[in-house]
Amino acid sequence: MSERSYPCEFCDTDQPQEQKLVTVTRQRQGQWFIFENVLAWVCPNCGHRYFDAETLEAMEERMKARPEDARQVEAWAMSLP
Repeated sequence: MSERSYPCEFCDTDQPQEQKLVTVTRQRQGQWFIFENVLAWVCPNCGHRYFDAETLEAMEERMKARPEDARQVEAWAMSLP
């Protein structure tokens, strides 16, 4: 599939979404997961990202247990007053 031609559900543009590699963050049970180089459909007007079902399923599976190819990263977590 080379083009996703549905209107964007956020900005309602009819411009076809473009496939791009993006970084995705997810949280499950207090644990953060960062997925790099994830293929997504991106709205060229507002930037909203859409993922194929296979991609979402793959991320869910990878979050069930720490994969051997995962690396630890350092980050700061804070609240705004």
